Amino acid sequence: MALVGFRAPALPLPPNDYQRQQFDELVRALRTYFSLLDSLTPQQAQSYRADQFILNTVNTVIPAKGTLSWNVLDQTADLGMDYGVVQQVGLETYARVENATGVTIPNGTVVGFAGVGANNTLSVTPYLGDGTLPSLYILGVITHELPNSGEVGYCTVFGHVRGIDTTGTPVSETWAVGDILYASPTNAGKFTKVKPTAPDNVIPVAAVLAVDATDGEIFVRPSIEQQTYYGVFSRTTDYSPASANTAYAVQFDTTRISNGVVIGSPTSRIVVPESGLYDVSVTLQYSSGNSSAKDIYSWIRKNGTDVSQSSRIVSLSGSGTYSPVLVSEAISLAANDYIEIMFASTSTNVTLNAVAPTAFAPGSPAANLVIEQVQQ
Repeated sequence: MALVGFRAPALPLPPNDYQRQQFDELVRALRTYFSLLDSLTPQQAQSYRADQFILNTVNTVIPAKGTLSWNVLDQTADLGMDYGVVQQVGLETYARVENATGVTIPNGTVVGFAGVGANNTLSVTPYLGDGTLPSLYILGVITHELPNSGEVGYCTVFGHVRGIDTTGTPVSETWAVGDILYASPTNAGKFTKVKPTAPDNVIPVAAVLAVDATDGEIFVRPSIEQQTYYGVFSRTTDYSPASANTAYAVQFDTTRISNGVVIGSPTSRIVVPESGLYDVSVTLQYSSGNSSAKDIYSWIRKNGTDVSQSSRIVSLSGSGTYSPVLVSEAISLAANDYIEIMFASTSTNVTLNAVAPTAFAPGSPAANLVIEQVQQ
């Protein structure tokens, strides 16, 4: 590397013949110059102003920690960092992270946010994409073996990670160049080329650039979409009103699928984890116990208050007949709000009816509720 812009004093050309007086003057000038350098403070002695640095662009040299060299292949400067990490300047972005897991995090591990450590450093842990953690918690891929005991190192959030196994063998898969890798929902910190499905997190993290058991390479660029919440819940037993013209809340007994939304206490409450606009759709299956005419009202409550204009009415008269009712509303909910499905009848000879499966058709629940976040 050449340092341009820093110049030593100009010295005269030597004479053809030895001249003691000129020699003495030259020695005095050099002695004065170096005495001035010796008088500088350590900080001054190490600080130089230069117009530019010129790197040798012919030969690639792996830089030591704290040094720069030219990378002929990537056509950028390599910066030597801790743990033997070499950053391609402008082509890679790292996050400074802390390992507080108690065990070494291997190179190539997918990690997510796990709190804040010493000196305001991000703490990370191997990420498991099984839906238990929000997608927003994912950070990137560890780019070197990071020891435990609170050691601080580097996580690649954009760029290359090299020197890892990209065959897919550790997760019983076979990977090829160009494969998109997702955060695994079954192996914490691992990849999978199989796109996960709900309720697992779907987070594309990297692409395979080179396949090798020890010298594989990936390009990291996590694509994180804010996770939406949903749930499907059923009541699988009959329920009849004890009194006419009285509101009753439907109790749910089955969670068919859920991501964040849960059955609360009492079990008529369906609780959401985060704020947003939710689409609520419930199908209620009624049957009449006699031939007398009767009206059945079905509606939604939010946090104990009826949702305006949400009631649906059906009239029944035939004994033993079934009549499904659909109630659907878009409702804005805050974190930990809950909704309830309500019904009332002008007669007690009504049943919210669950039907067992037959030889030709599956079972039919008394109530089936689908709730889905459509806007964060």
